[in-house]
Amino acid sequence: MKTFLKDILKRIIYLNKRRNSKIYDKLDFSEIINIAPKEIKRIIFIVPGMVKYSGGHTSILRLGTQLSKKYEVEYVSYIESDIDTMKEAAYYNLSNYKGKISNYSTLRTSEEDILIATFWESVYYLKSLKGYKMYFIQDYEPYFYTYGDKYILAAKTYELGLHMISLGKWNVEKIKKQLKNRKYTIDYIEFPYERKEYYNIKRNYYEYKNKKKLKLCVYVKEDEKRIPFLIEKILISLKEQLKYSNIDLEIFYFGNEKYLKLRGGKNLGKLSKENLNKLYNEVDFGMCASITNISLVPYEMLATGLPLIEFKEGSFKYFFEKESAILINFDAKDLKNKILENISNPELLKEKVMNAQKILSKLSWENSGEQFMKIVENLRDK
Repeated sequence: MKTFLKDILKRIIYLNKRRNSKIYDKLDFSEIINIAPKEIKRIIFIVPGMVKYSGGHTSILRLGTQLSKKYEVEYVSYIESDIDTMKEAAYYNLSNYKGKISNYSTLRTSEEDILIATFWESVYYLKSLKGYKMYFIQDYEPYFYTYGDKYILAAKTYELGLHMISLGKWNVEKIKKQLKNRKYTIDYIEFPYERKEYYNIKRNYYEYKNKKKLKLCVYVKEDEKRIPFLIEKILISLKEQLKYSNIDLEIFYFGNEKYLKLRGGKNLGKLSKENLNKLYNEVDFGMCASITNISLVPYEMLATGLPLIEFKEGSFKYFFEKESAILINFDAKDLKNKILENISNPELLKEKVMNAQKILSKLSWENSGEQFMKIVENLRDK
């Protein structure tokens, strides 16, 4: 009887998932014919709602705000949402954002509109609309899933003929490998950060040499691409190993809801920009897993002068070519040895941060927005 009830429950869950997955009604794998407009009326971002604390949504708002200097900009949610709630979330993410927020159900487009997909699902909503179709790619999204329905649907979006613009080079490399000899259009803009929000904190790296207590903040999310439970296992082992060197390690997790229970440290939950600056000021190291495309967090940490720990098997080296972080594998012993090496030789820490900040000094949303603007402007010459 219990087995029967479990099977019924599984079936209900499965049917609910199908019922809630409206994306399957939108599937169309035919390649589009993209005709560049002679005049541009609007730039429309097709987005999955608007969520507070979302780095992806914030980047879209930043980009849209830059483009609003010349064009009418609109953020259109294909997930039917309350407009006031979305505006509140947008304001929280970027208080000076520019552009209109609306729902897909009210959207009407023309050939003079630039339509920009921002997530793999939005591609399928965008395909049937009038307008020049672009795709702002912040990550190689098939990697968000195990191999199956969603992996395949996400991967297929790169094959449908949209004009792709990647945030950084890492996605470009992944997509080129996937498409091989197929015809496609792909550009990229530099991965920027907002330098006004995260300021350089004066640190004395030479004090690290005498520290018997180290504080580490770690960016984690429940997403598999951020490997939260692998990080947990590594850090629990690291904590034990550092005790043999008479060093006490205090760990602070942040970036997710507090219900994510991670052992070995304290989960601070999602933090405001003000509290993030405060945290970066109070700890000795920051850690992030850029296993897929890099996030804003490593930029923010390095901007404050916080020594960063990142993984070799990831995208970090595509954005920081010089040695700008402590790069590790998945072995806690490797991490322990590198921490001890760096605190024993503070010049190594200082040099890594300086290398990173030289790269950061050339980046801004203004520059990346101008790069995107030039791509849009060049459409008229096609």
